[in-house]
Amino acid sequence: MSHYSEVQIEIRDGAALVAALERLGFKGKLEIYQEAQSLRGYKGDRREQQAHIIIRRQHVGSAANDIGFERQSDGNYKAWISDFDQSVTGNNYGKDWQGRLKQAYGVEKAKAEARKKGYRVTEKKQDDGRIRLVCRR
Repeated sequence: MSHYSEVQIEIRDGAALVAALERLGFKGKLEIYQEAQSLRGYKGDRREQQAHIIIRRQHVGSAANDIGFERQSDGNYKAWISDFDQSVTGNNYGKDWQGRLKQAYGVEKAKAEARKKGYRVTEKKQDDGRIRLVCRR
């Protein structure tokens, strides 16, 4: 049985988190709840960890556990990702994937804030992997 690890991520905006996860390929594969729901292990067993935004194991990879994002009382989200799913021999949702998630979240959050202020936003991916946002009125 794989053990879940709490992953510290600095994410406060649930809508931007959902947009970031969709950007990373989970569009139509997310479950979003007002009340936290139990995560499940690779055998479908209910785990003690709970989350408000869940990627179910069948969308994560072979022999995977659910990945969850739990909203804390301070508004921040805590990620729950099993040790197996974080490993390279597992499903590779470790530091590299977490870095891509943070980048996608930053882009989605910035786009949402710019749009709130009346800007049209376009993005351009740079050769080095950075993403450039262009905001126009």
